[in-house]
Amino acid sequence: MNTQLKQDVIEWDVANWSHLIKLWQPVLDGLPRDSKVLAIGERNGGLSLWMALQGFQVVCTDREGPTEQARELHKKYGVGLKITYRDFDLVNTEDFDTTYDIIIMKSVLGGVKEQYGNATSRTDATRQKAIDNIYKLLSPKGIFLSADNLQGNMFLRLIKRLKNKQSGWHYFSIQELNDLCKQFSSVSVQSFGIIPTKFSVPILNKAAYIINSFLWQLIPSNSAYIAFITARK
Repeated sequence: MNTQLKQDVIEWDVANWSHLIKLWQPVLDGLPRDSKVLAIGERNGGLSLWMALQGFQVVCTDREGPTEQARELHKKYGVGLKITYRDFDLVNTEDFDTTYDIIIMKSVLGGVKEQYGNATSRTDATRQKAIDNIYKLLSPKGIFLSADNLQGNMFLRLIKRLKNKQSGWHYFSIQELNDLCKQFSSVSVQSFGIIPTKFSVPILNKAAYIINSFLWQLIPSNSAYIAFITARK
């Protein structure tokens, strides 16, 4: 995947979050291209682009529908005919008439709320309801792929507290994600990212990624700040 495409798919902290491509591509390679895909929380349509470029038919969603930027992005890459767009509220949906072979999302689960605009409704029960709905929406033997924010190492936790980011998002432990997905027949939660790759100078991001790849093999998995879930119904 070239640099520009990777940027368009991942959007932020690209070097670290793009680790999902390495982990999920082998899973996707084994699936028929007529598999139906539901991409949740897409906003600007990055994951939908990635899936459509591989030949999948994708339903690209966000709570109030994807942005116009998503449509323009998909048109730019010539995959507009592979993608449909709709509003979708993961927590409150009752639309289980259609099932999907693949459900994919990135940095969504930590922000789900029962009531939009009410931060107090971002609860354990709400997150479990979201996962339960995903399970219902999957076809038999369907696959759920999600990249989520972990609590990370002590330094990153301190930064989050200083910036008051803890109050605006839920950061998971690996055990918590495993518990949320326990109804699936198999669950793999892998992690990556010790140092964020958000530098304005590309070579520094490459250096940080190399350091991450080295540290990832030496320190506990919960020290990373990104989790990658692969769950099979």
